[in-house]
Amino acid sequence: MTLPVSRTTEEALRQALARLIDGCPTRTDGRLTVANLAREAGMSRATANRATAIVAACRDAIAAARARGMPPRGGPEKAREERRAMHIRAQHIQARALQQRQEEQRAARAAVLPFPRNAHVQPRNKRSETP
Repeated sequence: MTLPVSRTTEEALRQALARLIDGCPTRTDGRLTVANLAREAGMSRATANRATAIVAACRDAIAAARARGMPPRGGPEKAREERRAMHIRAQHIQARALQQRQEEQRAARAAVLPFPRNAHVQPRNKRSETP
């Protein structure tokens, strides 16, 4: 049988959970996990897991955050990386579209020549035959 946690431990866990939910962690990377809850409260995971009501509240908050579209695991750094990668992909797509448009314009210009084909070739004179 596991013993319940003390009131001070429970209060520390509640404050840590509130900081994680608000996105203002002081000791962790900000991910909403039970392990980070324990680290944020400054205690072991075993101690945190004995506070079943708070762990259940943490798991409910995790489920709610995932349902809302929580930022990817890895905290704010991972979210920043993904936004940067999406920005770079968008720039790449724009550059490819610009390049394709320029190639189409070049091809259209090449199809219209300023002179008719073979205009530079002089027509041959027939040899005049002398009797």
